[in-house]
Amino acid sequence: MPYMSEGERHCAAASLLCAFVSHTRADLSPHVAQLIRGLILLLGDADPDVLLVAWEALGALAKSLDPERQIAHVSDLIRGLILLLGDADPDVLLVAWEALGALAKSLDPERQIAHVSDVRQAVRYAAADLKPDQLLPGFCLPKGLAPILPLFRESILNGLPEDKENAALMLGEIIKLTSAAAIQPSVVHITGPLIRILGDRFNSSVKAAVLETLATLLTKVGVMLKQFLPQLQTTFLKALNDPNRPVRIKACLALSQLVVGVMLKQFLPQLQTTFLKALNDPNRPVRIKACLALSQLVVIHSRADPLFLEMHNTMKNIEDPAIKETMLQALRGVITAGGDKMTASTALAILPTLSGAALLAHPEDPPRSQAAGCLGALLHCLPESQRDAALAHHVLHADPEPCLAHGRSTALFVALKETPHVVYRDEDKVDKALLALLASDKIPIACNGIRAIGYLMRYLLKEDRPIPPQLLSQFVRSMNHPSNEVKQLMARAASMLGRSAPLAASGPGAELLRALLPALVNGTKEKNTYVRANAEIALRAVLRLPHDEQFHLQCLALLEEGAREALSDVVARVLRRNIADGRDEDLDCTLLT
Repeated sequence: MPYMSEGERHCAAASLLCAFVSHTRADLSPHVAQLIRGLILLLGDADPDVLLVAWEALGALAKSLDPERQIAHVSDLIRGLILLLGDADPDVLLVAWEALGALAKSLDPERQIAHVSDVRQAVRYAAADLKPDQLLPGFCLPKGLAPILPLFRESILNGLPEDKENAALMLGEIIKLTSAAAIQPSVVHITGPLIRILGDRFNSSVKAAVLETLATLLTKVGVMLKQFLPQLQTTFLKALNDPNRPVRIKACLALSQLVVGVMLKQFLPQLQTTFLKALNDPNRPVRIKACLALSQLVVIHSRADPLFLEMHNTMKNIEDPAIKETMLQALRGVITAGGDKMTASTALAILPTLSGAALLAHPEDPPRSQAAGCLGALLHCLPESQRDAALAHHVLHADPEPCLAHGRSTALFVALKETPHVVYRDEDKVDKALLALLASDKIPIACNGIRAIGYLMRYLLKEDRPIPPQLLSQFVRSMNHPSNEVKQLMARAASMLGRSAPLAASGPGAELLRALLPALVNGTKEKNTYVRANAEIALRAVLRLPHDEQFHLQCLALLEEGAREALSDVVARVLRRNIADGRDEDLDCTLLT
């Protein structure tokens, strides 16, 4: 037999298989799964001739099966083709994408609905190895959503309620893995049916799924939905009054995405009224989503002062403590997002309320911390002379009354988190106040000292400025604090620095590492489980383990011999243990979730 190349062998095998399944009368059902797996492998071949024959063989195999057996094996085919959508070869992607589309169109309506779950499962499996925010290549081809649209449309329009929910969730999951450009040709085909569902009387789980998918779509292709804005706004606002809480929460999420963009300026009055009304909702999750929506809304305001003043006045007059705390968070959100639009007169009108003892020294927490967070965020909105006075009298000034001292310490760490370039000017005064917080015998105040120094160090490292030695010294010594809460928070602050600050083994970063690493090593020897675990997580973050061995070695070189050996022992132990890397740390305890 003459020599055949691998491509020729593949082509011959596919041709023989195609001829066999087209003409045989034998029962192939016991071998279908194996045949499909083999043909899917051939569909990944680079040779166009092999691809063509393999697809013909696959079609012939499908036709040879009776309908019941087709149903049993279409699931395998869907999973195999969607898995190929993650391939790096453009030719493989195109063949798999076209094959998936042809398969979807060949199914009758009932089977299209039945296979939505298979698509969801296959997409999750194909995306399992992707990095966060990475897209699935096959769905990013032109008209990337086209293969799954027949299944989506049939399920969302003609399926049972559970089918509609499943289809909406499937679409949302795929949109997250698809580029905006690939979604654009399908925007009309998917948005219309989703809006239509929300206008009908379906159960809350269906509406919540559709709202979530619309929010995902808005996040990805907001500007492309301009023609649907009136319907979307009406639909979302109506959903805010739905008797089912999950629907209201999803509506808040969708509205928060809808407001991002100058194209919505014409709807500002209605949106503002709706969001402010939602701040009084008896359900806390709805109020939290309304806070988020308002913080997005203020970005597109050209004259935001009326919004600031209305929220301030409403907050002052609210008696319900639960609603007052979310009102304060909402005010903090709009100040943070749109404070540059606040006039000096408005900032000065709000200042007395936030700095007054009624809120800043409130005996209950909340609302004390939320008011302090607002005050810390407001400082940068004040004219410079009034800002310096407010910082000196209402934030840095030590007070023997514990509640007021706690409120002021909270305002300081929030200010250093949000606008350190404005607050950290009189460095000696701020450093002195921070050292006093760390030395406090009140644990919540000492914890705020840790937070404040953590945020300040993050800022200084980003600016490539040295960290004041006395602050660094007292910060690392807090691992010896009598309170486990303080020790744990110190480790969490170190994790934040490892993940969000530009730590380097030279310059200011080297000084921090020399002091911080031995303290974290000591933390891994603590008896308290939480302190020990957080210290280990912090070491992994700071040393970039296990991904950057070179940086780890540079850090070891900074230490003296004894400290170097101790760190090496701990690193070996930590890497052997399967511990979580932890999430990105936000030390801010004033934000409601």
